[in-house]
Amino acid sequence: MHRFHVPPSDISSGTICIRDPERHHLLNVLRLTSGDDVQIYDGGGNSYTARLTDTKSLPAIASIQDHQFHPPIPPHITLFQAIPKSDKMDLIIQKTTEIGVDEIVPMMCERSVPKRKGDALKIRRERWERIAIEASKQCGRPRFPKLVESRRMDECLQLAANCELSLLLWENEVECQIKNVLRNYRQLQSIGVFIGPEGGFSDAEAENAIYSGCLPTTFGGNTLRTETAAIVAVAFAVYEFRSS
Repeated sequence: MHRFHVPPSDISSGTICIRDPERHHLLNVLRLTSGDDVQIYDGGGNSYTARLTDTKSLPAIASIQDHQFHPPIPPHITLFQAIPKSDKMDLIIQKTTEIGVDEIVPMMCERSVPKRKGDALKIRRERWERIAIEASKQCGRPRFPKLVESRRMDECLQLAANCELSLLLWENEVECQIKNVLRNYRQLQSIGVFIGPEGGFSDAEAENAIYSGCLPTTFGGNTLRTETAAIVAVAFAVYEFRSS
């Protein structure tokens, strides 16, 4: 069944209004018509099976056939990701969304190459939000991750103070492996994961993070690229706490 995103404001007790660009996609790309059933996600954990009743109107109209609510599954995983070069952030957002990250905070570090501000940063954020939505629909995830506005690392450390456990993936750490750290916890309500840019965290950033309560960890063995490290770290957390 084809999946679409409709914000809660367009969902009433029995009817769903499907606006562009989703309406355009279902009509002109998928060639759906009245009578076809679709899956609707509002991004907040609600999923609906709905039947298209009027595809010619703007917006298109669908009637709700079934509704399910999917509560959040702990722990809440926040990825504090240093903004990498080129389009690597696109891949990070797409794959960590598919795996199960709950919140992504693009982070500006001393060695971050992109220094975009203002409109340029706003355009990139809008692109990242679209990627997260499309990845959520593709993998059948009714609860979309939250994409936070870009922050400096010191601001991210303040946000991470609310996490029960904060991990700093740091190339200078050689003993404390992330898998062993996670296995020492039977359950957690929240985890923060800090991933540095291509050039890694500066010594001052690492010291400040450790002073702020982050635990320096390593994957062991190979040094991973920033995009690989983000994907693997989120996968470790999901595997340890959410796999049955």
